[in-house]
Amino acid sequence: MDIETKEKLKSAQKLKKEKKYQESKEIYDEYYEKNPNSLSNWDKKTYAWDIYYLHMQNPESKEELFENLELLCDITTQEDKSKNDKYPCPYTLSILKGLDYLNREGQFNDMLFLTDKINPEYLSEKPSKFHGQTYASNKEKYYNHLTKALLKTDYVNEALEASKEALNINPLLDDTWFKWRIAKSYKELGEYDKSLECLENLSKQKNDWFIYAEIGDNYYYKNNNEKALEYSIKAVLAPGQVESKVNLYSLLGELLKDTYPEESMKHYYLEYSVRLANEWNIDDELTEKIEDNDFDINNKDYMKIERELKKFWNDLKFKNQDPQYGIISKILPNGKAGFIQCEDGNSYYFRKFEFKGLKEEFDEMVSVKFYLEQGYDKSKDEYKLNAVNVHPM
Repeated sequence: MDIETKEKLKSAQKLKKEKKYQESKEIYDEYYEKNPNSLSNWDKKTYAWDIYYLHMQNPESKEELFENLELLCDITTQEDKSKNDKYPCPYTLSILKGLDYLNREGQFNDMLFLTDKINPEYLSEKPSKFHGQTYASNKEKYYNHLTKALLKTDYVNEALEASKEALNINPLLDDTWFKWRIAKSYKELGEYDKSLECLENLSKQKNDWFIYAEIGDNYYYKNNNEKALEYSIKAVLAPGQVESKVNLYSLLGELLKDTYPEESMKHYYLEYSVRLANEWNIDDELTEKIEDNDFDINNKDYMKIERELKKFWNDLKFKNQDPQYGIISKILPNGKAGFIQCEDGNSYYFRKFEFKGLKEEFDEMVSVKFYLEQGYDKSKDEYKLNAVNVHPM
């Protein structure tokens, strides 16, 4: 290598340190095109960082991502960071950023292609910290992408095994999605009891609507419509985006068709309106249902339909239960929960999102009407009755 070339490569390294990645990369591009096999390991790493910052960290298109991925794979390989991750690997970070992008775009087959470019044994299990926040390790991030992509592309057995593998990561910052995908996989394989066991354990950790919805789905496939309806109503009333529950509305339409035919059709109408407003696929069968029942086929105001159905959901959920009465005796310091004291001496915990009054009415000594629902107390590892659907008097 002549002196002039050495100086140019040195200047490329300096430009990279100054965060002038484009100028640095242009020097490497020129040299690599002429001498692809003669760059030093240090120059290759510097070149790889240029590619990462310019094209892999925040790609604008799939074409940009894969074009630069090919170049990156020609230049460098994955480094083993399983024991020591003090200095990051540009190859690993590029693949993980690529997976982030493809996940956002819903390109799950391409995600599987990218996961094949990583050896998980080389990934660090150490969570990262930034500005006082703790983030998942690279190994946890990788398995999150892998298991999601496998399930989305119907590689169910593979998703099940990979999700089980992920639970061995130590430390594991959040096991929720891996346990969720294990349950989903069992359901897809027709092993409904195993799926329900996983979901019921998971519901002790989190009370998200989609867990209840999945429990309802399992009971539906087990032909237990009573339980399916119980959990589906619980799911639809739990906090969550209306748009995210579109498949739940369809299931409720099916479950209610014999007992509440009018309300059943309104659930299909809600599904239809959500799909129409978001320009999602609407199959011919759903369109026919809406047209046959004289609904407005151009209505995109699904929030109004959802509000109208809420009273029905609450009435259905508590139809076999008498209301309880008491006063809010305590609001916890975080303002997110409290306790209700009844005249009979019983005290019930409730979460703020269950309070249905005005913001200024959420206060101690306010008289309320409520219902009871079984909840799980993590601190005591036991089930107990909680107050829900709390209304000021």
